[in-house]
Amino acid sequence: MQTARRLIAFCIGVASAAMCALAGAAATDVAFPARPVRMLIPYPPGGGLDLPGRAVGEKFAQQTGRQLVIDNRGGAGGLIAGEIVAKANPDGYTIILASNGQISIAPALVSKMPYDPLRDLVPVTHFVDTPMFLFANTAFPAKTVKDLIERAKANPGKIGIALSGVGGVSHLMMELFRQQAGINLLGVPYKGAGAAMVDVASGEVPLIFTTASSAKPLLDSNRVRPIAVASKKRSPALPNIPSFEELGLGGMDAPLWIGTMVPKGTPPAIIAKLHAEFAKALASKDVQDRLAAQSAEVVAAGSKEFGAMIQRDTQRWGKVVKTAGIKIEN
Repeated sequence: MQTARRLIAFCIGVASAAMCALAGAAATDVAFPARPVRMLIPYPPGGGLDLPGRAVGEKFAQQTGRQLVIDNRGGAGGLIAGEIVAKANPDGYTIILASNGQISIAPALVSKMPYDPLRDLVPVTHFVDTPMFLFANTAFPAKTVKDLIERAKANPGKIGIALSGVGGVSHLMMELFRQQAGINLLGVPYKGAGAAMVDVASGEVPLIFTTASSAKPLLDSNRVRPIAVASKKRSPALPNIPSFEELGLGGMDAPLWIGTMVPKGTPPAIIAKLHAEFAKALASKDVQDRLAAQSAEVVAAGSKEFGAMIQRDTQRWGKVVKTAGIKIEN
């Protein structure tokens, strides 16, 4: 009899503990975030990801009452930050503000990846797209894409195009353009966009793929001019400049994208909560105005749509890298 009572008491205790655990889990989901959230930016302060991260971070804090702590972790082309987040506790409190470089380009370029972006990270919110423009020094004779292609075919491998780094977006945009147009340009690598833009401004190297905001000082001083934007439609940043698509050169719709991701295993309820707060922040006029000033176009897509875009982007750059035969040993 006594044994039976003990068994009943044990069962009641187990049931109560299970109910408390479930209630605690539900309360955690509802209360999230209960403390500051850390967002790793995979580049040093002042880079192109800082403004979107900090603009949305300020709104996130206002909306939730919890700080979005910006943690700049540069190095290894963004892979250091990616690895930290991929191996973090999947509780929603450690996220990455990612871009093409460490998510959809690195797997094709780097021989030994410290993590698998498609397996170890889960998309949350696609923040923005920033279109890449093809700029030329103002003295460069070719005024249109057609003129440039004709000149490049007549002078294979002789027309220089500045690259802000080996394996970066500007490098792969050049490779994509070469492959789509059937031309051969001379890639000239630099250690950073600043040095590359200096030589384009002087005419040392006539061409470069970069964003409108990066080129703005040289545009304002009439030292470079845009030829086309690498997208399907014109960009609000420079609405008078045609897209490659409308000029008849398809396959050039390849923007610099930025968005948040979390470790695999993060509860769906927490991913949904993060997306709701980020989407709300991105919808605010002051955030949109700040992003527009950097030629960034708000997307605010959720996990499923963002994930599908990353899959397409990964396939595109994988093909470009394989065709070009680029590889980075680490």
